[in-house]
Amino acid sequence: MDNPSPPITLRNILVATDFSSASQTAALYGIAIARRYDAMLYLVHMVGAELLALSGTDSNRALDDAWREGQRLTIDLLVAGQLRGLKNTLLVERGEIWDGLAPVVAKHAIDMIVVGTRGRTGLAKMFIGSVAERIFRNALCPVLTVGPHSPAPVNREQGVKRILYATDFTPQSLYAAQYAISMAQQFQAHLTVMHVVPELEGGVLDEQCVPAAEGRLRQLISGDRPVEFEAQCVVASGPPPTRILEVAAKDKSELIVLGVTQPGDMTLAGRRWTNASEIAGKAPCPVLTVRKPEGTP
Repeated sequence: MDNPSPPITLRNILVATDFSSASQTAALYGIAIARRYDAMLYLVHMVGAELLALSGTDSNRALDDAWREGQRLTIDLLVAGQLRGLKNTLLVERGEIWDGLAPVVAKHAIDMIVVGTRGRTGLAKMFIGSVAERIFRNALCPVLTVGPHSPAPVNREQGVKRILYATDFTPQSLYAAQYAISMAQQFQAHLTVMHVVPELEGGVLDEQCVPAAEGRLRQLISGDRPVEFEAQCVVASGPPPTRILEVAAKDKSELIVLGVTQPGDMTLAGRRWTNASEIAGKAPCPVLTVRKPEGTP
């Protein structure tokens, strides 16, 4: 049976911020999730070697400037009521974005990273920007990528109300189901679960695959526990990124959940990273990518 693990627990959420408008929108999503899970929120800014070099012999100046900027952000969020009643802390660290961030993630046992992106850079295969891409590809914990088309949450209490979870029934994809289901429960959101089947010659849907796929999707939603949210199943055919984005737009999804492979996977399965990156860069909402930890049954 396709039965995901018990509901997840998020204790520590990290928002990577560069103080841009994109990262401020990401912070609002991090706050909404931290509030629902009663998690500790870490606002983290990395001061890279290039900025430190510009400061010359007074490298502490760059760190001091970053601290002041971070404190302004924290105060703004407090004044707006966003951080009210929420456990939070500001961290300013030296280092390049992932090399410096990885120790912070390990030290504070981060369960989810939230990162904003301005969108595609000049690199042909990079859809979400170089900084977000490094975090997206290297983090072992789930990563919520808040792309350039993601609107800010309507209010701090609402969070997300429509979630799309896409699965190809591989182990890593099925592992991500527990995050989609848990967040649907926490936010009392409508959940759409979908699967993209192969097309026959001429772009025709393989009708024989549809009933089996629908059955697995329904089984995945219900498992052996009661469903506490509205849910629907969708089976489509064609290029997965295109179909997922179409359903997200039609369904007015506010969050997309995907399972992805381990870093450095250069097999056919590893190509899902390119698909996930494309979806994250073009999606009308944030995209949560989830890795199945090594050794997990």
